[in-house]
Amino acid sequence: MTTNADITIFNKRYVREERTEKFVATQIRGVSFYSRKGTSSGNQDRNVKDTYTIRVPDTADTSGKAYAEQMKYSGMDDETFPGYWTIQRGDIIIRGLCDCETATETELKQNYPDVITVDNFSDNRSRCSECMRHWRIGGE
Repeated sequence: MTTNADITIFNKRYVREERTEKFVATQIRGVSFYSRKGTSSGNQDRNVKDTYTIRVPDTADTSGKAYAEQMKYSGMDDETFPGYWTIQRGDIIIRGLCDCETATETELKQNYPDVITVDNFSDNRSRCSECMRHWRIGGE
């Protein structure tokens, strides 16, 4: 798989000690990143809708974190989850590497121009040859 970008994925997580939801960052190096800029118009309105497709190879550098299914990830305690990352609807992706460990949705949208919200994903690690195993993420 041809890779052309690095991303930071922010997994939504309830932080018990702070009693708030935050997004926890994982830097991922070596992904396939595709964006499509689109517009539609009707009844005097013009809508801009950008869509993104990101493929994360099974062999990508995930900063030493292991992948966990979203149900397993959400059930992890505060001491365990820092060693894992996941993909779930509502996660936020930034193109490039972000140095922060946690952030709120508002902070991310204020500090980064293109914030991608995950709206679909699939685990394609068992459906293809070894060199093509990946997670496919779609977002807007």
